[in-house]
Amino acid sequence: MKYSKSKSLSWMFTALLMLFTPLSNAQIVQPHTLIFNDNEIDASITLPGAIEVDVKIEFENAVGVNPANFDIYAELLLPTDPSITNRLPSGLVSATSGFPVIVTVAPKSDAGFAFEGAAMVELYTKALHFAPDLRLFTSHAGDTFEDITMLTAAGSIRSRGNTGRFSDFMILVDARAPADVIELKLNDIDDYIYENSASISSVLQPSISLALSTLANDITLGNYTAALLIIDDLIELVDSTDDEDMPTIWRSSDDLTNVKGELLTKLNTLRFSLRTL
Repeated sequence: MKYSKSKSLSWMFTALLMLFTPLSNAQIVQPHTLIFNDNEIDASITLPGAIEVDVKIEFENAVGVNPANFDIYAELLLPTDPSITNRLPSGLVSATSGFPVIVTVAPKSDAGFAFEGAAMVELYTKALHFAPDLRLFTSHAGDTFEDITMLTAAGSIRSRGNTGRFSDFMILVDARAPADVIELKLNDIDDYIYENSASISSVLQPSISLALSTLANDITLGNYTAALLIIDDLIELVDSTDDEDMPTIWRSSDDLTNVKGELLTKLNTLRFSLRTL
């Protein structure tokens, strides 16, 4: 059978359109294994194409950690899907072709779940080989994804971070220069403290401000060893705070700002970035 040139071009166009059209109705996949144990959640999800992801969440102090209070699921999308690309912080950050997966952890708004401080979130998959530019990102309520990485390890890829609230998580490729990432994270910490200054005690604020000023100066001068020591001190200081110093609780109704958890998240991921230099 002969094909005309116009029909051939039409077929090629259709094939390309199918290849690059976002999967707007991507299938939501629930965990096939879901275990709740005290302050820990473990979930295993198998997506189309036999793509698997293990999700681990750990809390230092939480209430209501049980299956009735959580929706946990994953979606497999094209890396070019607008639901991914429209939420990326930079053109140098992208989804991988081997693992364009969004994992959602959504405590039910009318449930009695709450936790204190920073929770640990870890994604593990064999769908990707370890690469130094893979990072764990999170996005809350459809907002821009932000890097929360505090550890990446081989064994395919294991990526771990903190969070002071819950929403979406992805492993993304971050091709930005480390110095640019560090500057962005440092500015983000400054902005976050400014935005939440009214809820941080007047006794604590001067200590944090002085440490951040010294930290910024050390980073500018390339004194990374000194900068890491300051970050360690800041993490210890914030981790020792309670509700009298700053808000420390997030709950499923999403009406509280967990300043302690979010600040620890931002400090831990800045420490990770400095260690990559």
